[in-house]
Amino acid sequence: MTLQGLSPVSTWRQSGRVSLWRYTENVRNYPGWNLNVDAAGCRSLLELLDALTTEGTGGRTITVTPPTSEQLRVPNNRGGAATWLAPEKWYVSLASDPGAWNFPPDTQPAVLALGSNWLAPLRAGIAGTQVGIGDQSIGDRKRGLALWLWW
Repeated sequence: MTLQGLSPVSTWRQSGRVSLWRYTENVRNYPGWNLNVDAAGCRSLLELLDALTTEGTGGRTITVTPPTSEQLRVPNNRGGAATWLAPEKWYVSLASDPGAWNFPPDTQPAVLALGSNWLAPLRAGIAGTQVGIGDQSIGDRKRGLALWLWW
């Protein structure tokens, strides 16, 4: 808790663009969720993950921007033309089980409940998108869909 009695998670505010989508065809390529963020969106998501780490609990809703054709060309699923769907909102929360990874295919909203063991890998993956690292996924596929990270 901060001096004002508000937690870092509750005071977090989103900035930038966050695009999250799932392919509905050719799902053999990049099964699960796909994420792309601009520089401000990256900083914002990293701040949220840091707040969740500090607080050890909680969650927040993120406003999602549908991916652009330029973003879809990066994974190049069917030449960037594979059909997809994107939620309007994405709720990210910290689960009590440190190994938890629950990312179902639901879209209204998309929900990721992750344990503390996943915070550092997710943080590293999101940060990597800003320096050209991507085409990688994280997540426990036995517990939920993977998250693909794109630059």
